[in-house]
Amino acid sequence: MRVIRGRVFFRGRLEALSLGISEDGKIAAVKKALRGDEEVDHGDALILPGCVDLHVHMRDPGLTQKEDLPSGTRSAAIGGVTTIAEMPNTVPPVTSQTLYERKVETFRGRSAIDYVLYAAPKSEDAITRLREAAAFKAYMAESTGALQIGPKELQGILRGAAVTGKLIVVHAEDPRQFTKVKVNGLEDHSTARPKAAESSALRWLASNRGKAKVHIAHVTCVEALDAVPSGATCEVTPHHLFLDTSSTLGARGKVNPPLRSPADREALWDAFRSGRIDAIASDHAPHTLDEKSVPVDEAPAGLPGVATSFPLLMRRTRAGEIGLESLVGATASRPAEILGIPKGVIELGRDADLIVVDPRAAQRVRAKRLRYKCGWTPFEDMEACFPHTVYLRGDPVIDDGEPAAEGQGRLLATR
Repeated sequence: MRVIRGRVFFRGRLEALSLGISEDGKIAAVKKALRGDEEVDHGDALILPGCVDLHVHMRDPGLTQKEDLPSGTRSAAIGGVTTIAEMPNTVPPVTSQTLYERKVETFRGRSAIDYVLYAAPKSEDAITRLREAAAFKAYMAESTGALQIGPKELQGILRGAAVTGKLIVVHAEDPRQFTKVKVNGLEDHSTARPKAAESSALRWLASNRGKAKVHIAHVTCVEALDAVPSGATCEVTPHHLFLDTSSTLGARGKVNPPLRSPADREALWDAFRSGRIDAIASDHAPHTLDEKSVPVDEAPAGLPGVATSFPLLMRRTRAGEIGLESLVGATASRPAEILGIPKGVIELGRDADLIVVDPRAAQRVRAKRLRYKCGWTPFEDMEACFPHTVYLRGDPVIDDGEPAAEGQGRLLATR
């Protein structure tokens, strides 16, 4: 039995503990003191559950000039993510059982961390044929991948999802609220796809969701939070918490839904601190520097972020702006609950997916360290606390901040 020691986040608080890890990578014992065949003592470092990122686009297959599975999942592990939920808008998009099976084969043996796969049904009938998918994604407005569906189709998908009990993740923007303005910068992009588009889409969902289990992707403002249907869950991205329309990123900061004003960003922080947001999800959606080196109105929407979500938030936790319990809840335990996977918590019988981090060791974010295939990050030079060790089922995938294993990830079943 391997024994890992440190200040463990266990049952809602930090405590100096030893974790006994079984041969199959499960947490077999949690005690003050344990002996094992192999013992690793992390001293005063924090041991937290591995992060679960509800929302990533690894661009594989079909868009691998931007990102691919080995590079993207390696970057995720660098940032403390041990499970990802992969979106379906690759090439081809995952709209059928055949294409889902092809995506499963694309992932096999190539992911550094565990994963689940979303599908994008185009009709109610497709729901039953996509029963193996972890969850469904519905786009109410145009974004990367041309998967937008209309209200009639979405009503059918919501009915089908309610019957199966599977989660449906919604990109909630109402295109009828979009405005035709010349987009020369990030403020213009926010005007073109205004906050009202989110609120309108969410009000429609509240009236039409029925009994479907709904999760709202990338909420950008308090007005949208106020409109989230009762009983639905929601996520916020780090780019909507750390960036806004005053940024000098230009086209690199173009995302859908857009970055909002500095006041909106601060209000979103207040909502997070007050517990109104279920999960933090990166919406990792890289594009190459060449693709982003064009005028804002011509640039594709999306930016990389899977490696920086936890480190940026850990730095804020160290500064006393976020409670550790809130951080762990939003990045690990709550996302796992939403997906219905046995991850995100340190307890007996769970996979030993662990982050070891010293919150005193703040560093500047550097694109080179993140290993993204696209080669850039919108968070360059911000302060962050990166894990120095990351375990997947008890085996290190990151050691001393560097990748230590690849291809160890598994496809997870969901409840």
